Amino acid sequence: MREFYERLEKLDYDRDNEVITVVRGEHTGAKVLLTDGQVVYTSSADLETVLKKLPEDSVYREKLGHIQTLVVCGAGFVGQSVIRLGKFLGWRVLSVEDRPEYAKEAQTAGADEVLCGSFSDVLSGISYDEDIFFVIVTREHSYDKACLDEILKHPFGYLGMMGSHKRAAGMKKTLKEANWPEDVIAKLHAPIGISVGAQTPEEIAVSIAAEMICEKQKQNGRYHFPDDIMHGIRGVYGKQEGGETHAVLATIIRQIGSTPRKAGARMLVYPDGSATGTIGGGSMEGAVIRRAVEALRDPSSFEPSLLTVDLTGRYGEYADMMCGGITEIFVELI
Repeated sequence: MREFYERLEKLDYDRDNEVITVVRGEHTGAKVLLTDGQVVYTSSADLETVLKKLPEDSVYREKLGHIQTLVVCGAGFVGQSVIRLGKFLGWRVLSVEDRPEYAKEAQTAGADEVLCGSFSDVLSGISYDEDIFFVIVTREHSYDKACLDEILKHPFGYLGMMGSHKRAAGMKKTLKEANWPEDVIAKLHAPIGISVGAQTPEEIAVSIAAEMICEKQKQNGRYHFPDDIMHGIRGVYGKQEGGETHAVLATIIRQIGSTPRKAGARMLVYPDGSATGTIGGGSMEGAVIRRAVEALRDPSSFEPSLLTVDLTGRYGEYADMMCGGITEIFVELI
C-alpha cells in the first residue's frame, strides 16, 4: 500500500478526490483512488470490476477535501482570540487585516498566514470552497460590508459577522438593497456565535467556535487525511527500509447514535502501544490499541478486518463509557 499513501500525499485538493476501501468480504483491504472520477490508483487490476458487484455496505467511500481553513477578517482583541482558539481546534487559520500593527498581533496569536491589505483586495485573491469558514470581526460597518461583498460571490462552509442584532439587521437590509438574493443573505450568521452570555473576547471566541463546530457537522462528508497520521505512516515506511517495522491504522467508517468520534477519525498504533491520533479515547480506544499491539507481534498473519463496538448496552470493558451508539472501525496494516 506504500504507493497508495505516496499518491495520497501528492493529491491536488482543488480537484474532486475519492478513496474507496473494501471493508468486508474476499477483497477486504483493497483500495481505489479516484481523481475527477478517474482511477489513479488501484491495489489490484480487477478491482474496478469487483467494486461494481459489491453491496454498498462492503465499501467505505471518502471524499477528500482541503484541510478546513478559518479566515478571520479583523485582528482586534476578538479576532486574536478567535485565531488562538481556531489553532487550538486544529484549523488552518488565515488572518486578514488592513492595519500593519494589528497584523503583527495576528501573527503573534498564531495565525498560519497573515495577509495585510484592504479587505476587498485581499479577499478577492484567495481560494474559495466549502472547506473554508469566514469570521468577520472588523472594527467598522463599512469594513464588514467590504468583506461581505467579496465573500458572498463565492462558495464557503460558514460565514459569520460580529455585531448587535440592530447592526446585523441593518447589514442584511443593506445587502437586500444591493440586490443580493435572499437565499445568499440567509447564509450569513449575524449576530455571530451561539448565545452563551459571552462578555470577554475569549468568551465571544468560544461562542463563535461553538457555532462553527455545529455548522462543520453539517458538511457533506469531505475529509482531509490527517497530517499527523500521514507523517506517522511516512515514518513507518522510512523505518521499513532498514528493517521490519509496522503499525496498525484504525479508521472509523460508520457510526450509529451517540459515539465519541465520527466517520473519518483515525488512529495509528505502533508496536509499543503508543498512538498518533484518536478514535474517541476511553476503553473503546484502549481495546483497539490492545488488539493492534497483539496483532503487531506477528504482522505476517495480520488480516485487515472490521471491528464493531456496540455501546448501546455499555457492558463489560465498555461499561464506563458515556456514549451509547455503535461504531464500526476498520483496521489495516501499514
